[in-house]
Amino acid sequence: MSDSHAGGGPGLFAFVAFAICAVLVALAADLLQPLGPFALVLAVLFAGVAIVSGVLALFPPTRGLFGTLLVFSLISLAAFGGIFGLQRFAPPADDGVRNGFFTTLVPPARGFQHLLLSEAPRWDGRPAPAPAPVVEIVAAPPPLPASTVALQNITAALASADPAERLRGSVVALAEKEPAVLAAVIDKLYRSTDPAVRQLAVKRLLAQRRGTRMPLLAVAANPESQAFANTLQGVGVTLRTINETSGAFDGGLCAASGMAGTVNRTGVTISAKCKVGDADRNTVLVLQPTDDYRLVGEARNDQGQTARVELPLM
Repeated sequence: MSDSHAGGGPGLFAFVAFAICAVLVALAADLLQPLGPFALVLAVLFAGVAIVSGVLALFPPTRGLFGTLLVFSLISLAAFGGIFGLQRFAPPADDGVRNGFFTTLVPPARGFQHLLLSEAPRWDGRPAPAPAPVVEIVAAPPPLPASTVALQNITAALASADPAERLRGSVVALAEKEPAVLAAVIDKLYRSTDPAVRQLAVKRLLAQRRGTRMPLLAVAANPESQAFANTLQGVGVTLRTINETSGAFDGGLCAASGMAGTVNRTGVTISAKCKVGDADRNTVLVLQPTDDYRLVGEARNDQGQTARVELPLM
């Protein structure tokens, strides 16, 4: 029996070694799957060898040789068939081709696969898989300061062809809290050619002067109006309250109170009583804004006296 074992087929270690080799070759076939269905081809090949070996092993003269070959064939068939079966569970790629099972299961193996197959064409004629793209992480630019964003927004709003959009953007911009940014916003609104937008700027400028005396410059239109001009020249305008929504305001002109006015799209209108000589005269000022931050126009009272007047806004 010992002679038969020594002179017969290979021992257990030979079968184990062959099984290890078959598994390694099966893994290589799985890695080469993009180039062709190697695992399937080898499984079919060893299935045929197993069938032939099994038939020939039935005859005594060839039983020893083909019996051993049958065992090796079955080991190979199990290895390659098993890999082919596992590949069915790997989801197909975007191009419809199934990748190897282990390269799908173990993502780090894809880098080695791409390196190995980078120059090889696919078995179906398509190019080899492209190397994994290098993702370059670019640091996001720092966010723009809130002041810059606010000025960009009002510039875009004023450039709009829609009057409602210009007005809406102007109202939002006037809500700015930072004094320097608000000053820049008011300047943009004041220099706008849209009367509704400039009206917003004039109302805000007057609101900023609330509670302070604004000097009123007056020049008589004729000698008969000199006393009227002198009265206006010496008093100035003081705003007590202003409604920035309606444009209505009140305060003092020629007296501590009694003045009423409104800011409209054409300018500013002020009415009050001013004492000229011994009589109180109903006085009306009609002013228009100029490009250099002044309200310029005419003052007239119920006696027909007139004067050219100027009210600085800054």
